Amino acid sequence: MIAPLRIGARASLMSLAQSAPILAALAPTPMLLRPFSGEGGDREENRAALEEDGVFSQEIETALLAGDIDVAVHCLKDAPTHDTPGLGMAAYLRRDDIRDCLVTRDPDLGLDTLPASATVGTASVRRAAALRAYRPDLEVAPLRGPVSDRLRVLFQHDVDALIVASCSMERLGLRHRIGERINPEIICPPLGAAIIALQTREDDMETRKRISKLHHPQTEVEAEAERLVLRQMGGFCNAPLAGYCTTNDDGNTVTYTVRARVFSAAGDTAIDVRATREDATASALEVCRKLKGHGGLEIGKAA
Repeated sequence: MIAPLRIGARASLMSLAQSAPILAALAPTPMLLRPFSGEGGDREENRAALEEDGVFSQEIETALLAGDIDVAVHCLKDAPTHDTPGLGMAAYLRRDDIRDCLVTRDPDLGLDTLPASATVGTASVRRAAALRAYRPDLEVAPLRGPVSDRLRVLFQHDVDALIVASCSMERLGLRHRIGERINPEIICPPLGAAIIALQTREDDMETRKRISKLHHPQTEVEAEAERLVLRQMGGFCNAPLAGYCTTNDDGNTVTYTVRARVFSAAGDTAIDVRATREDATASALEVCRKLKGHGGLEIGKAA
């Protein structure tokens, strides 16, 4: 008899929603899903403390190392920047839409047509800085928590609009509530955006084999390039650092463009660079060299 594959995920509605397709894709493999309360990022107390790496992942990684689960499901942007010794990312699912989106009560309003002094809810340093740079006449209201809670605040008229991840709305079945998908040139996505990663113990080759059919090689290349930028620049989930890697295939040559952006919290200073190479790692390293050469480390620390 085949032993059930024990899959660990955070107990939030979002995490369970994004875990469901994974379970379906692995069928008919016997599976057990273990939800975790999420010590750190999911706690109601001290929710503002997101200024550290891997805040969402500590409990689930501890269970994986202990052998209590076989696979951990992570949003890559929330996973630790550096691999925890003994653990590694075994599969990256095909990437979803990396763009943020605007959600409003009035579907006719967009980011450009929100009235002056409208209040936009977000606790993200990245989103707030981009909003202040693009629409300095808007008010940014710190708002954190599950998407369902933020939507409730919106419809209670406590804020006029929300900025959330497009993929989050889609995974929750709320695509119809998306008012506008925001151009990444206006709000640059976080490194690792819209990627679900499956983590295992490094020596658990049997589990790695069982989940290998979910792996998307192109997403792996992009993900690893983005993680390299995070490691080089000292970034994490809510750091003043954003960017993404894109794959360019003209039918003859495949190249990889890495974009990275370091910014001040006020949105008045930013360094935005790109590099394109035939090797994604080379693109990532060139972007980091440019950022550092223009004082990107200093700007990030000041934010």
